[in-house]
Amino acid sequence: MEKQKTISLLVKDHPGVMQRVTSLFTRRGFNMESITVGASEEAGASRIIIVTTGDDSLVKQILNQLLKLVDVYEATLLRPAETVTRELALMKMNIDPSKNEELAGIVERYQATVVDIGTKTMIIQAVGDTEKINAIVEQLMPYGMSQLSRTGVMAMEKGS
Repeated sequence: MEKQKTISLLVKDHPGVMQRVTSLFTRRGFNMESITVGASEEAGASRIIIVTTGDDSLVKQILNQLLKLVDVYEATLLRPAETVTRELALMKMNIDPSKNEELAGIVERYQATVVDIGTKTMIIQAVGDTEKINAIVEQLMPYGMSQLSRTGVMAMEKGS
């Protein structure tokens, strides 16, 4: 059965690494649901988090192929029960004064925040797992969402 799998990569931080990683997925026909990259705990290294879909044998093949890339130091399949995942979403909403109270209730219910407010629009920030982000986006859509930007999944295995 195919399920979403989260892979954590520790890679050399220099130009071309992302292109090599994404090219591997393209050449092999692997799908990426989400990819995020940023600084890691090691100087000169970046952390890439990839969410992909596939059965266990496909994911094992992906990990083996990733480890063959020169600039990949570490490739780990994260265990769902032992992993904390988060996304950030920014949502630009058209302001309708008659709906402000309802909108404020949704923001509060999802522990989101209003990070900018103008005369015609406001920007709401939400942080949480993918399910929470999907839920708040679904709740806010009818209120006039004019723009949505999501980070993709960030993930880390829990400590002991």
